[in-house]
Amino acid sequence: MSSKSLIIKPGAEAGDGLPAGGSAPGFCLSDLVYKWYRLHGSTLRDAKYRLRRTLSICYALGDPVVSDFTAEHFAEYRERRLKDVTPSTVNHEHRYLKAVFNECIRMQVWAGPNPLMALRQVHVHEPELLYLSIQQCSRLLDECSNSRNPYVRTIALICLSTGARWREAEELRRNHVSGGRVHFYGTKNGRFRVVPISAALQQEILSVGQKGKEKLFPESRTAFRCAYKRAGLTTPGQCLHILRHTFASHFMMNGGDILTLQRILGHSDLKMTMRYAHLSPDHLRDALKYSPVSAAPQWLAADPSPYCSEEHRSMSDESDLDELRALLETCDKEKMELSEEDKAWLNAPPVGKELL
Repeated sequence: MSSKSLIIKPGAEAGDGLPAGGSAPGFCLSDLVYKWYRLHGSTLRDAKYRLRRTLSICYALGDPVVSDFTAEHFAEYRERRLKDVTPSTVNHEHRYLKAVFNECIRMQVWAGPNPLMALRQVHVHEPELLYLSIQQCSRLLDECSNSRNPYVRTIALICLSTGARWREAEELRRNHVSGGRVHFYGTKNGRFRVVPISAALQQEILSVGQKGKEKLFPESRTAFRCAYKRAGLTTPGQCLHILRHTFASHFMMNGGDILTLQRILGHSDLKMTMRYAHLSPDHLRDALKYSPVSAAPQWLAADPSPYCSEEHRSMSDESDLDELRALLETCDKEKMELSEEDKAWLNAPPVGKELL
């Protein structure tokens, strides 16, 4: 079986031509991806998507021989790619291909190093986290009620009540809602979580949901986007996710705890949740309470005006000049060089410099 036939063959057998240790001559990057997919990638929740995405990267790179592939190849590909996509997209592609090498090394399918291990990802400027006000939420829910889709308003309410992602709420089944709680399965990070809801919301979910079917709601994203547009709301790139941001933002503004929010949102890394911390009314207030200055309030002058007076500034300038004169005499005697800081001071035009 040739490498070329492996590249174009989408079946599970693709990649079988690579022996243990990955030493086959001419073995291409796509062959390694197929091998990874058969032995590991097929078990992932987004297996098919991940395979298509990773293969497209291989072909865009020219499908090089694995042993010849270097970080420089990917860096040059990334430079071209950034003309068409965002840095975040390129970083996702970097992680996908890097993960293929990592897993193949663990399975002893590839004996060489991971060529992308030392390559840094592109810096991504953190976007502003927008959220809706109570008035905007009311307007949005009214437009959802006006939709021909009878489910879209309830799905939006679930997201606003629990911080769920749209897909998580849309995929709920009837047995996932009981006892005043919503049970979310098949989440983005694969972790099951439970969030309490009101009795009124539980009743609405079970009464509005599709009758005679385990899955409560059909696909309703398009209906929501239309309602969002009719409500006159514009949050670029955050249409569906805006409900999750809105829940988290209001949770913190109303005095919620950051660790509780992490559990509700299902974040595996607290850094993700910390994006909302600044909205808390008590955020960093302990800096005032526990700093050393709080233990010695006398350090803070009741009237700071004497330190700001021209007389005080003049005295400080003269004191600095006396100190600098002594330093210059020492340098002359010992033939020392002035520090860069002192040289900068001499080159600056401070008040009183003419005294020198």
